[in-house]
Amino acid sequence: MAFPQRFLDEVASRSDIVDVVSSYVTLTKKGGNYFGLCPFHNEKTGSFSVSADKQIYHCFGCKHGGGVINFIMEEENLPFPDAVRFLAKRAGLEVPEEEGDREAGRRRQRLLDLNRDAARFYYRLLQQPEGRAVQAYLDRRQIRKATAVNFGMGASLDAWDVLLNEMTAKGYSKAELLSAGLIVDNRKGGFYDKFRNRLMLPVIDTRGDVVAFGSRVLDKSEPKYMNTTETIVYSKRRNLYGINLAKKTKRSNFILCEGNIDVITLHPAGFDNAVASMGTALTTEQTRLLSRYTKELVLCYDNDAAGQMATQKNIEHLKDSEFTVRTLQPPRRLADGEYIKQDVDDFIKFQGPAAFEAMLSGSANQMDYRMDAVSAKYDLSDPEQKIAYGGEVSQLIASLSNA
Repeated sequence: MAFPQRFLDEVASRSDIVDVVSSYVTLTKKGGNYFGLCPFHNEKTGSFSVSADKQIYHCFGCKHGGGVINFIMEEENLPFPDAVRFLAKRAGLEVPEEEGDREAGRRRQRLLDLNRDAARFYYRLLQQPEGRAVQAYLDRRQIRKATAVNFGMGASLDAWDVLLNEMTAKGYSKAELLSAGLIVDNRKGGFYDKFRNRLMLPVIDTRGDVVAFGSRVLDKSEPKYMNTTETIVYSKRRNLYGINLAKKTKRSNFILCEGNIDVITLHPAGFDNAVASMGTALTTEQTRLLSRYTKELVLCYDNDAAGQMATQKNIEHLKDSEFTVRTLQPPRRLADGEYIKQDVDDFIKFQGPAAFEAMLSGSANQMDYRMDAVSAKYDLSDPEQKIAYGGEVSQLIASLSNA
């Protein structure tokens, strides 16, 4: 939609660029301008400049520049209308929208408010006696309270309508609860909570909004993992679990994990650059989101067949991208004389953060990984299989765009 120019001027005047940029970049005043490390590319010497007088920013390294609205578009990966709304909300301004847009915006905000209140409710339950089953699960997984608090973890009870009753009592309608994916229609005119007897993991976007929930069951029932389905505030193609925390990392790369628990294990171990794609192969939208914060990805999936397949698929997706891609897979662990599958969570628990750091430093580039995967299919001591390996790996090398 087209915003009135008067409103755009008001948003800009209420959004001092130094103040806005300072919430993302550490700025130091030098002369009449402010300088810091550019948030749009990796650098060691601050070439990112902000002018308080002109209300513009400019990077002498990557040449990004513009006004405060453009900065939010770049930093938060938002289209122009959403960037304007972002700054308006920050400044406490009401956005003048057409009737249709206003109603859509109202519905969207209601679902965000509902998700926030549901997350707070689940969080409170975890702290209370009713949540002891989930707390016992966290204790077994060696997830400390500080970590649970940092990720806003909660508990859903082994009951049919606890959340339904709590949220309707707060004024939310059953239609809104359905739209948010928090309750299910039993097709007989009744409704029940979608998430029951589960560890609840709120999915929080880069703006700090709770857009969805992931969950893990406490017993042997299926499905083991259950996530919010697509809603007007949540698209799994556009979100990454842990991105709200990882975007603050000082590390130069991001670790892309297979599951939420891997992210939860890595962060307190010192790897606060870990995110997960919540059960989907890496998408173009997620790649674009990651590119705002890093230009190097480490793919860290399980060492089973599914994990290897996912790694190969993501390497293919990223082969022509701007990212430097490395791969890391925890080695199999010896137990009772046999090697067993080991994921990130296992590796941190059995080997420790220092061993993971060493493994991360020695992680293979994507071409080494793909060549190793090909060689694993052949017995290279057999001349015929060695020739077959040479043919397949030659095709792989020939597919590279780099001569």
